[in-house]
Amino acid sequence: MRWIGRTLAATLLLILLPTGPAAAAPAPTATAEPHLTQVTLAPGGPVRYTPLYVRTKDVDPGADVRLEMTVDLGGATSFADVELDSSPITIESATDVQDEVRMSPPSVPPSAPAVQPCRRTGEMISCSWTTQVSSSPSLEIAAVLSVSPRKSAKAGDSAGLTVTAQIGDGPTGTSTSLIQVGEGVDLAAGAEAAVKAGPGKSAKFNPVVRNAGTIAVDGVAMVVAADSRLLGASSYQNCLYGDGVICTFDAELEPGRSYALSTPFTLRSPADTVPGSAVRVVHGWTTSAEWTDSGWTDFGTPGTGAPLTLEPVATAQGTPQADVNEENNFSITKFTVTGSRRPALAAVGVQRTAAVDDQVVLSPGLTNFGPGTLRPDLFPNNGLDIEVRMPANVEMVSSPACEFGYCSLDRELAAGQKATFPITVLVTEECGKAGRVEVPARLAEGSEEKTVSPLSVSVPGATCAAVALPITGSRAAWTALAGLALVAGGILLAVRRTRRTV
Repeated sequence: MRWIGRTLAATLLLILLPTGPAAAAPAPTATAEPHLTQVTLAPGGPVRYTPLYVRTKDVDPGADVRLEMTVDLGGATSFADVELDSSPITIESATDVQDEVRMSPPSVPPSAPAVQPCRRTGEMISCSWTTQVSSSPSLEIAAVLSVSPRKSAKAGDSAGLTVTAQIGDGPTGTSTSLIQVGEGVDLAAGAEAAVKAGPGKSAKFNPVVRNAGTIAVDGVAMVVAADSRLLGASSYQNCLYGDGVICTFDAELEPGRSYALSTPFTLRSPADTVPGSAVRVVHGWTTSAEWTDSGWTDFGTPGTGAPLTLEPVATAQGTPQADVNEENNFSITKFTVTGSRRPALAAVGVQRTAAVDDQVVLSPGLTNFGPGTLRPDLFPNNGLDIEVRMPANVEMVSSPACEFGYCSLDRELAAGQKATFPITVLVTEECGKAGRVEVPARLAEGSEEKTVSPLSVSVPGATCAAVALPITGSRAAWTALAGLALVAGGILLAVRRTRRTV
């Protein structure tokens, strides 16, 4: 589960970014603030990951900056194996909007070898690298440490880490961290589930956790990764609300018992959601010590109501704790919006006129005739793939929104709206077989029904053999209607608008 550690690390970095511009000072001195997140291991447990990074301030944007960092592991290698991945990235904060964050590698010449900024000698890690920042402040990751317990590791083992950082000849910043070994416990999320509700209606969502180990678990945290638009209104004082929900519980979980929320959450889609829309809501559990290590404690806005509690749902049989098995900490609930009124969709083709050697922009796409709004950012299966086959007499120059013959809908599309995808092409021949645009006829899982529209570029004065233009609908009868439409110009659009009922 290497991705989990990296995800937590990246989230921590975003949380620690400043949310507003720093006050300017005359002739500021560039400073560096180093940091390592705390790590709690379990005897015989899995590897943990923690970022080794430095936050810089008062750095001249665009100038080369030399960063130096050291980490003294403080005896941690007596009970833990520590390795580092020196693949640095940069996270730079926007000056006024915290969400506008980008990652990029340190600036190096194209011909330069891969950057390896860190080296290790015994329990000392030394990092040195040059980079450029586009804004100040910024966060620079020198490495990601992987820490795993040795066979001899036992609960109570710990080591204090000392981290220093410096920009050029500037002042040295220092911070401390901790690697510790706690009791080994095993939290297991409940089984995967599926819930359904109509557009704008609610479904109950109640994550379950089981203490699958032999030691009582003293406190847990629950993370629900769900878009805030899907979560019903709640405000529990032990929960943090943002793009998802994180709740902490002081309850003791007895070995062999399962626990669920005293009050289930609700999942609700917008009222105009397209039936058939589906999303997978992930939730996971972690120990109190691992929650503290993660750095998520400043996530979101605290609730103000009575606390949410855990209640046992099945009966059976002050030391930090860590999970010995992360593979079972997460579960998924599939939320599907019910209903039979799927939106009617239609391919949008293009017929352009140009000369040979001209560059023209073709903008194929789709139209949503409704009912309902497609929201790819909320429901992944709303992100429809539009298949585009180019005319034979052109060569593609650029297609920023399309790859490998497909353009994906990545924005909201309400009923009656059209989405197009600009593609720049070079006209290379006078004649050539027309291309085509294909889209699903409806939002339906596993459906092969398509609508088709032509994509062509004609050259004035060219004498070309007649070719059939592919125009079809979602029903077989549309084939005949399409032929009539080619003869009677202007009828096609009207036929589509009147025939495409749901």
